[in-house]
Amino acid sequence: MNRYFMKSRYILSIAVLAIAAIFAAGCTGTRESGAAAPVPTPAEVGELYAPPEAITTTRELVEFVAHAAAYAREHGREKAAIAFNDPDGAFITGNTHIFAVEYSGIVVADAMEPGLRGTDISNMTDPFGIRFVERFKETARFGRGYVSYMYPNNNTFEHRIAVVEDVDGTYYVGAGLFASQGEVYPSVTLNTSAGQPALEDLVAYVESAVAYAHEFGKEKTLAAFNNKTGPFVQGELVMMAFDYNGTNLAAPPYSPELTGYHINLINYYDPDGVFTIRGMRDLAKEGGGFFYTVVKVRANDTVVYVPKIDYAEPVDADWWIFSGIVVPEYARIGAGDLTGIPVRNHTREEVYDLVNRAVAFAQESGKEAALAEINNPRGRFVNGDLFVWAESADGVVLADPFWKEAIGGNYLNDTDPNGVLITKVGIEAMQNAAGFSRALFPNTAANETTEVPKLIYMKAADDSWWIGSGIYGLAVA
Repeated sequence: MNRYFMKSRYILSIAVLAIAAIFAAGCTGTRESGAAAPVPTPAEVGELYAPPEAITTTRELVEFVAHAAAYAREHGREKAAIAFNDPDGAFITGNTHIFAVEYSGIVVADAMEPGLRGTDISNMTDPFGIRFVERFKETARFGRGYVSYMYPNNNTFEHRIAVVEDVDGTYYVGAGLFASQGEVYPSVTLNTSAGQPALEDLVAYVESAVAYAHEFGKEKTLAAFNNKTGPFVQGELVMMAFDYNGTNLAAPPYSPELTGYHINLINYYDPDGVFTIRGMRDLAKEGGGFFYTVVKVRANDTVVYVPKIDYAEPVDADWWIFSGIVVPEYARIGAGDLTGIPVRNHTREEVYDLVNRAVAFAQESGKEAALAEINNPRGRFVNGDLFVWAESADGVVLADPFWKEAIGGNYLNDTDPNGVLITKVGIEAMQNAAGFSRALFPNTAANETTEVPKLIYMKAADDSWWIGSGIYGLAVA
């Protein structure tokens, strides 16, 4: 946790309890009156695990949390709480520390934010409305996994990834890594040296893997997927497998902690806040489909988040698979060719704020007034090529300042050129994740017809309709 958390206007205020009352409220186990619990020595902890001086990778973070959970199981909750709450103890390394939270939301341990101990943090949210403590809880229930969110660091919000792990069914432990401290988006680095697969190659590859699984069974198939020199590692094409909780089963050439620790990724999102595994899982549940993510590429000393298209299919009622390729039009970026690449001129924060202002206006002024304002190309909800539109819950366009011919049409099953169901994927993101999704779409504000990558954010005005907006182009750092 972070000492600036309680200062933020985005975070719900929390009552601070006295530490004496905290331990009485359940942060420690029962013991005889007057008997002091022994403080674990560094040697005791060191026998179990010696952390690095500073954690900079998600693999190190996974190991740090896994060993803290093992310590808690071996030594019990009371002794573990004392160890985790010690600001000079063995469960703080560099800027990373272990925290412990009951599934009820009560903080058991946090050495860096002692004022939180004993308080209920269930309703904490980040600047994009993510109730990340609830996502900690969901992920830990599956065993061990990643949770993405933003959190205060040195008086500013920063991208963060946490690893959480269940201890005994009553509480979990976790630790977080800020983007300034290491890699918080351990996305794959695709091997594009073997030639660029086409979209039909991707689909055929996934379908062949499903057929293989049906013929040879789950155990043999996962072993084949995880074999770095096996038949399913074909240049850029590699196979990922998950159960329907979002726990990884296969991740062949990278992220060894995924398969080694069976990491749950249901609450992991990419740099734009798109919940990737949750989104593809939802598609797999419905029979499969296409989904956009991004991959980080360094080209000519420039970091570009290149669009990647994934294709997911169910294997059976227990698990599903996907693979992906760089969107063919942007594969040249890997070779350093940035000619004509569309670059964003707005941020994710801007699109989020604009949609939320429009939703607030609709709820205050009514649907009719809101639709009239949204339809106005010179209205309050238009900022160059950043603008909002509105659709009904069943996909009928209700208002759009620049795409007038679409108004009244139903686009629920509309796809972009690569087969992504734009509206359906967006609605699922709005209902089940953070509201961010991707598509290829023309910049209608500029009267363009060529589809370019678009990050979309959608939010319900009420149960019958929603408001969306988007930013065009690629993120470049």
